[in-house]
Amino acid sequence: MMTTLAKLKNGAQAVVKDIHGGHRIRSRLNHLGVHPGDTVEVIRSGYLGGPVLILMHGAQVGIGRGMAERIEIETENEEK
Repeated sequence: MMTTLAKLKNGAQAVVKDIHGGHRIRSRLNHLGVHPGDTVEVIRSGYLGGPVLILMHGAQVGIGRGMAERIEIETENEEK
């Protein structure tokens, strides 16, 4: 199921499919280690906004909600 990183719930895992945005956002996410094809797990996603804390490559990374909405992901356990 295709969605964005900002819409995932705590504990959910997904694969990054695409990053929508210009050079600046792609560069910033590249420096944080977020690339298409990477598997990420949501540690904490605030219900009232705020950053999304994810686990990838053994490290926790905080991503702002606006940036998380630009990361297109596919959940590993698709709902049917």
